[in-house]
Amino acid sequence: MTATQAGPSRFELLRGASWLTEGGVVIPVPGFHEDWIRTHGDLVGDCRNVCDVVLRLGWISVASFSEGYVELFVPDRRDAGVRARLERLLRGAAGRWSTALVMSMDEEGYVLLKPEDLEDPEGFGRKLLAGA
Repeated sequence: MTATQAGPSRFELLRGASWLTEGGVVIPVPGFHEDWIRTHGDLVGDCRNVCDVVLRLGWISVASFSEGYVELFVPDRRDAGVRARLERLLRGAAGRWSTALVMSMDEEGYVLLKPEDLEDPEGFGRKLLAGA
C-alpha cells in the first residue's frame, strides 16, 4: 500500500509547511502556505491568507524548519480543542522537534514550548494558557 492509498496522515509533523485541520488531518504544503491558498479555493473558500485560514477554518498552520524548530499559528491558544491538537501533534513527533513557537492569531505575542513542557500534560495546558 502506498502513502496515497493509505489516505491522509493524521497528527504527523512533516518537514516544511503543512496544515493541521480540526479533524487532525495533515495537509502537506509544497512551498509556502500563501501560494497554496491561492490554488486551493476548493478547500479554503474565500480565505486569502494564512490568518484567514487559521481564524475562519480553525486550521493550524505548521512550519517545521531545520534543527527541530517549529512554528505553529493557531486560532486561539485558550481553546481546549486547539491545545489538544497541539499536544497530540507534538507528542507524536517526540525527538523530532526541540523548540515550538506558538502564535495565536487572536492576540499579540507567542508561547515558546520545549519538549519537557509535555512531561506534565496539565503543565502544557497551563503554559499555553499563561502565554508569553
